[in-house]
Amino acid sequence: MHCKQISEIVTPCLLIHKNRLMKNIERMAQKAKQNRVALCPHIKTHKCIEIAELQREHGATGLTVSTLDEASIFADAGFNHITYAVPISSNKIDTALDIAYRIELKLLVDNHQAIETLDERSKEHGSISDVLLKVDCGYHRCGVDPDSYSAIKLVKKIVESNHLRFRGILTHAGHSYDAKTIEQVKKIAHQEQQVMVNFATKLENENESFKPEIVSIGSTPTISLTDKIMEGITEIRPGNYVFYDYSQVKLQSCKIEDCALTILTRVIGKYEHHLVIDAGATSLSKDLGPFVHEDEKEYGKIYANYENDSFESSLRIDSISQEHGKVRATSPSIFEKIEFNGMLRILPNHSCLTANLHDAYYIVDDSKIIDQWKIRRDRPIISACW
Repeated sequence: MHCKQISEIVTPCLLIHKNRLMKNIERMAQKAKQNRVALCPHIKTHKCIEIAELQREHGATGLTVSTLDEASIFADAGFNHITYAVPISSNKIDTALDIAYRIELKLLVDNHQAIETLDERSKEHGSISDVLLKVDCGYHRCGVDPDSYSAIKLVKKIVESNHLRFRGILTHAGHSYDAKTIEQVKKIAHQEQQVMVNFATKLENENESFKPEIVSIGSTPTISLTDKIMEGITEIRPGNYVFYDYSQVKLQSCKIEDCALTILTRVIGKYEHHLVIDAGATSLSKDLGPFVHEDEKEYGKIYANYENDSFESSLRIDSISQEHGKVRATSPSIFEKIEFNGMLRILPNHSCLTANLHDAYYIVDDSKIIDQWKIRRDRPIISACW
């Protein structure tokens, strides 16, 4: 790709600051290596083959996905060990089993009906499906209660089935994103690991054949703020860490200078007390991120200037529509310096949602665009009977 200056590209668009991306990938890979756990990063954050390849080059043993479209795309790209980290529903089993013919695809279950249906369909396909039991470590979204005997009965059901292979247990501490302090995140991180280690021990004590090969945990806040991972955890699945974002800064999972993904936007209107930018809900998302007070709500943080890692506190994106962002200016001197058609750089509240709204990343090195990477948001056209 021909190198372009930042000023030449069409906005709104996503910029990846490559040196920061690489540092984030290397840091997490080193943490996994030091703790002797497998790194199976969640690629729903970036949906980008080039980034996944960088993660694999730095030691990732597999990938985690949140859709079967992602699983198929990355299987086609040569990734042979994938975890579909959403409990499987009956209408998706055939698609999942087709992908599992090509690669090792691990599927999640957390109830009797899902186990029975997956076993029956696997028999029809003439295959044996790799299964992980989803465990609730305190998020209370999906997963079994690890303190209940019914959880052990589900493992027994998987082990005794003819067309399922019990591979282990998996959890996600998504409630870490609701924390208000770093101490709360660390407490959740400890709970996440302790729940899984205790449950794995309980399963092994119940029956040697119930011993999980994989004990998998994952969320960027909990992993980023954990130095020593407990003995008994075998795998971590952070995703957001490649980019980080303002939510992670607020949670103290990272520093501002770790954030690798930003949105470039232009000023398309300058009025008496506010600016209008060409980044609205379709490029920023409507995620307000974590906040403590009502007046802290905003749709991303504006940097003081392109080169600076400090935020301009006098500029706030406090209103967005589909293609417009309204920026309130409280400093007359800062407001005067901003020109019509001038560029602003924004740190998104939630990089996963923001990336999902775009088609490509511009890769930045030394303030120059050196490459462009596709965001694989491919969606199949589903035919329906009317």
